[in-house]
Amino acid sequence: MAGTRWTGKRRALVIATFTLACAAFPRVAAPKPVSIAELSSEWQCSKTAFVLTTCTQVRPFNGTAQNPDDQLASRDDD
Repeated sequence: MAGTRWTGKRRALVIATFTLACAAFPRVAAPKPVSIAELSSEWQCSKTAFVLTTCTQVRPFNGTAQNPDDQLASRDDD
């Protein structure tokens, strides 16, 4: 069986290429904001690794937090 002889230069080149690819992957695969004209401003979209696009509807913050348990407790007091 004829095997591949790994010289020192070839081994170093393969290791350097693999290391560079691993270092660049998170930057390429990181989500990037995207604007889609068909959607209103209530939507935020991002594209990951040039392939997967996800959109999330953003609801405006009304400035107060409400706890449903507080409403139930106030009904019991009446």
